[in-house]
Amino acid sequence: MPAAPEGDGTADQAGFPTPPRVLEELQLAFGENLVGETGYDLAATRCCSDEEKSQAKERGSSLLYGELLPDGVTKAMSGERLGKRIQSSQANPGAIVLELGSGSGKVAMQTWLQYPNVAHCLGVELVPSRYEISAKAVRQLVSKRPEAYRLVDPTPVPSSCPPGAAGEAICMQEIGGHQRKLEFRCADFFAVGLESAAKADVIFFAVHIPCKLFPQLASTLLTAKEGCRIFSYHSLGPIWWCQKPSPFKQVPINIPESDTFSTSWSPQGYRFYIYECDRTQTVPEIPGGGLNETFSEWQPMQDEASQKWYYHNHETEESQWEMPTQAGCWQAIWSPEWNAHFYHHVLTGHTQWE
Repeated sequence: MPAAPEGDGTADQAGFPTPPRVLEELQLAFGENLVGETGYDLAATRCCSDEEKSQAKERGSSLLYGELLPDGVTKAMSGERLGKRIQSSQANPGAIVLELGSGSGKVAMQTWLQYPNVAHCLGVELVPSRYEISAKAVRQLVSKRPEAYRLVDPTPVPSSCPPGAAGEAICMQEIGGHQRKLEFRCADFFAVGLESAAKADVIFFAVHIPCKLFPQLASTLLTAKEGCRIFSYHSLGPIWWCQKPSPFKQVPINIPESDTFSTSWSPQGYRFYIYECDRTQTVPEIPGGGLNETFSEWQPMQDEASQKWYYHNHETEESQWEMPTQAGCWQAIWSPEWNAHFYHHVLTGHTQWE
């Protein structure tokens, strides 16, 4: 099927029109009512079990969930944003797309269906019940379109991955043509999946992760291939907890704050960040080695009833009245000797009074 036409929309729109054929295929896979869900009560939210919620709390993470809407995906994949290596006249017919934290799988499946130059699209999701939504959608689409798609064996995981980390997987192949593949895997993408960043042309990273994992994320993204583009929930600068500078720079069209994308929780548009791996930068846009990261998992909020301020942790979804003693990679530690707090930088061991 043809790729979505370039220019179908303006920069200040949160979404570009998605081809009807793609929407029809998504509806065959997921069901008509689950494509374009809005609000907070989504299928991929309701599916989570008490055990999955408990496991998330133990990890220090949250199951808070939302999705890019189809027109938001189409805008994200436009040529000036993520689609440069996929939609241009010299586009790579063997392009690889990686989605870290793929949830229900709608973004990965849409990308694969909509852009024929995507040879392999891999979505990795940690929560089993959310992975199962994507696996069910694959099985459904294959059963509804047996002349176009078939199930095949998933790609073997690299031998470097930890034993037992791979989890369940499902893979669908296009019949005829380049026999393109769409694959979903239930796993922690830090154990299985993130290693694919070194060969991916596009990486969707529209997910929130605990800040303790920022150093591992940054060190892996250092291996990204030249020209790779990443779609990120986070601005990379504040979370680049790494001694080496980042090879990524923000793409020009995404720099204005008005460049937003339609999502389930904000159909009118939500801010995401798009970067390109460019090692020719004379002065890196995102330097390494800093000790003054601006990221904090805590947000001060005002209680309406008492008009007092409290602190909300948007990683764990917990709240407290007391001022946090740790924010980002900094810890406040009380010194009985000096009767004052000093500050400890967890990653480097650096301490300071200010």
